[in-house]
Amino acid sequence: MTPVVPLPGTHRERLMARLEAIFGALSPLLRVLLTTDGTVTETLAAHFGEEVGVKVVTQGFHPADGEDFPELALRPGSVVLDRCVVLTGARSGRAFAVAVSRIVPALLPGAMQEDLLAAREPLGKLLLAHRLETFKEIVDCGVCPLRHAPLPPGNFAAALKLAPGAPLVWRTYRVLIGGRAAMSVSEYFPESLA
Repeated sequence: MTPVVPLPGTHRERLMARLEAIFGALSPLLRVLLTTDGTVTETLAAHFGEEVGVKVVTQGFHPADGEDFPELALRPGSVVLDRCVVLTGARSGRAFAVAVSRIVPALLPGAMQEDLLAAREPLGKLLLAHRLETFKEIVDCGVCPLRHAPLPPGNFAAALKLAPGAPLVWRTYRVLIGGRAAMSVSEYFPESLA
């Protein structure tokens, strides 16, 4: 595992230009969700007035080939945990977002690895519960129709109750622990979320 290099200035400038271009069309809630370095589940819970939990769609390990997830700077053969969840209101059952995480378990404390595999809590809540000092860095974001979103296979249109052409707002960020990229998280929100 190599140390993380900060995003080059040109990448950061492109990201900021993209954010500026889409901000005007987004609700205040979506602006917050795209730019927060806090916990999305807590932001959603505060906004909607209910606890937010996860429904795990898929979770499993695979070896990285070195080209996977450049934001993680993985060596070939590194073990990655892929986790796809729907963030759901505990009371309403409403699906607020889909989150796809790529996690390097070797960079997490053993107790957090166990909790993560139990698949009961959102990733942000686990980071808080284990009191890990982290740094989040947004690496990409956008707005596009659901059918063009960079989602893994799965029926997310049904989970989010969206038509394939419905607009979707998304972002990808990496989570650094001890200066090393331990996670890459992509979150997808219906543009109608408010």
